[in-house]
Amino acid sequence: MIERIGLRWRLVGLLAAVLVIVALPYVVTRSSSEQALTSRDWVTHTADIKASVYRVDAILRSSEAAVYTLAAGGTLDDDLEQRALSPGQKLPAIFSDLRGRVHDNADQLARLGGLESIANGRLQLTVQALAKIKAGDRAGAFATMEDARRMFPFRDRVVEILAEESRLLDARRADASGTATDNRFVLGVAALAQLALLGIVVVVSERQIAIRLAAESRIDGAVKRSQLIVQAVREPIAMLDGNLRTLLVNAAFAELYGYDSDDEEAHLPLKSIGNGAWDDPALLQRLADVVARDRELWDYELTQRTVDGIDRFVVINARRVQQPDTDQAALLLTVSDITARAMVEQKINELNRQLEGKVEQVSDVNRELEAFSYSVSHDLRAPLRHISGFASKLEAHLGEQSDDRVRHYIDVISSSSRRMAQLIDDLLVFSRLGRGALRLQTVDMQSLVDEARALAESEARDRRIEWQVAPLPIAIGDENMLRTVWQNLLGNAVKYTGNREIAHIEVGVDRTPAGDYEFFVRDNGAGFDMQYASKLFGVFQRLHRSSEFPGNGIGLANVRRIVARHGGRTWAEGETDRGATFHFSLPASDMSGPRAGDS
Repeated sequence: MIERIGLRWRLVGLLAAVLVIVALPYVVTRSSSEQALTSRDWVTHTADIKASVYRVDAILRSSEAAVYTLAAGGTLDDDLEQRALSPGQKLPAIFSDLRGRVHDNADQLARLGGLESIANGRLQLTVQALAKIKAGDRAGAFATMEDARRMFPFRDRVVEILAEESRLLDARRADASGTATDNRFVLGVAALAQLALLGIVVVVSERQIAIRLAAESRIDGAVKRSQLIVQAVREPIAMLDGNLRTLLVNAAFAELYGYDSDDEEAHLPLKSIGNGAWDDPALLQRLADVVARDRELWDYELTQRTVDGIDRFVVINARRVQQPDTDQAALLLTVSDITARAMVEQKINELNRQLEGKVEQVSDVNRELEAFSYSVSHDLRAPLRHISGFASKLEAHLGEQSDDRVRHYIDVISSSSRRMAQLIDDLLVFSRLGRGALRLQTVDMQSLVDEARALAESEARDRRIEWQVAPLPIAIGDENMLRTVWQNLLGNAVKYTGNREIAHIEVGVDRTPAGDYEFFVRDNGAGFDMQYASKLFGVFQRLHRSSEFPGNGIGLANVRRIVARHGGRTWAEGETDRGATFHFSLPASDMSGPRAGDS
C-alpha cells in the first residue's frame, strides 16, 4: 500500500515536471508575442493620437494665418476664406476620433475637451473677423483676431496632450522591458526543470523496473493464495474447457462427486463424473451455449444423486472466462447445495396453505360478524322505534291530563331511546372502522384540521376560542378516516373547554428521530386524572359525567382504531382542571413535507 502511494506521488511529480517544461515555454512565448503586439499597438496608438493633435494644431494655425493675411490687406477669395473656416469643417471629426482613442484616460480626455472648447471659441471669433473684413473694417478684424489669440491660446494645450502621450509611451515601454526580463527568468527556470526531469526519469525508470519485479513476485504469490482459497471454499467449483472437460476442480467438488483431484491431467468429460450426476442433456446443452455464445447460466435448479447416494437439490451457475496465457475460452462452474433450503421452502409452502385456510376462516367470521352487526342494528332499532313512538303517542293521548311526573317519565323514555339509537350507530361505525379497506393516498393534514376546526366552531358559536395551528405536513393515509380522527380530537377539545371563559386550543406536529410524525391537540379544558388514562381510548369509557359533558365515549376509541390501522399509536397526557394533550403518530413518507398554514 505504501509503495503504491509512493508510486502515485512519483507519477504526479513527473506529470508536474512535464507540465512545467511544456507549459512554461508556451506561456512565456505567447506572453512575449502578446506583449510585442501590445507594444506595437500602443506605439501605433500614440502615433495616431500625436498625428491627430498635430493636425488640429496645423488647422488652427492655417486658419489663423489666413485671417491675418486678409486683415493685413490680402484679397478675399474662396481659398483664404475656406482656410479661415476650415476648423469648423474638419475639427469635429478629428476631435470625435480622438475622444474614442483616449476614452480610458480621464485626464487626457479632459485636456482634449479643453482644446476643443478653445478651438470652438477661436472659430466664433474667426467668423466675426471675416464678417468685419467683408464689411471693410480690417482694423476691427485684426483686433478680433488678437482677442482670439489672447482669449483662446491653443498651443499650450497641444503641448500638454503631446507630452502626456509621450509619457504614456515611455511607461509602456518600461513595462514591456520588465515583462521581457521576467520571461527570460521563466525560461531559465524551465531549462533547469528540463534538466531535473531528465534526472528524475533516469532514477524513476530504475526504480520502476525494481518495483515491477517485486510486483510480479507478489502476483505469483497472490495466484498461489487464490488457488488455496478456491480449494478451501466449501462450495463446489470447477473450470471446464470448450468441450466441457475438467481443467481444475476444488476439493469440495471432488469430494461431492467422487473426482480424483490428484490426477490433474485426467481432463474427464463432465457427464462422466459423479456416477451420472451430470448426465443431463438439457444442462449440458446450456453449458455448451455458455462457452460457445458467451451466455451466462444463473440459478439453474437440478436434483442430483451424488456419490454418497443422497438426492440433493442444487443450484448451478456458470459463465465464460478467458484462460490466462491462451486465447481459448473456459467455463467457470459453481454448485450450491440448497437441499436444506428446499425442505424449508416446502415447509413454508405447507404453512402458507394452512395460513390461507385460516384467512378464509377469518373472512367467514368477518362476514358473519357483519351479518350479525346488521341484524343487531335492525333488530334493536325496531324495538327502540316502538318505544319512542309509543312514548310520543302516550304523551299525546294523556294530553293535559298528565302531570309533571308523567311528563318526566315520558321524557326519560324518549331521551333514553334516542341515546340507545346513537349508541348503536356509534358501535356500528366502530365495527366498520376495523373491517373496511384503507384507501391510501396523499392527505393534506392542514386542510383536514381547517375543516374540523370550522365544524367544531359551528357548534360553539357563542364561545370565545383562541386557536394556534402550526404548519402541518402532507401525510399518507385514508383521508376519510383521518378526517374522523381530527373531528373527534378537535371536537373533544372544544367540548371539554366549555367551562372556560377563553378556550385555548393548540394543534402541532413533531418529528421523531426515526422520521415519524407525532401530531398533538392541546387544550386548557377540564383535563383528567392520569391514573385513569388507560380508559380514555376504550369503547364507551368516560371519565366525566354525561350531565357535565355530553357524549357516548366512543370517539377516542375510533381514533385509536384508525391510527392503529395506519401503523401509528395514540396516547394522552392531562391533569385535572388543567387541560389535556392528545397525541397520535403516523409513519413518515417521502411524499410528505411541511406546508405553511394559517394559525
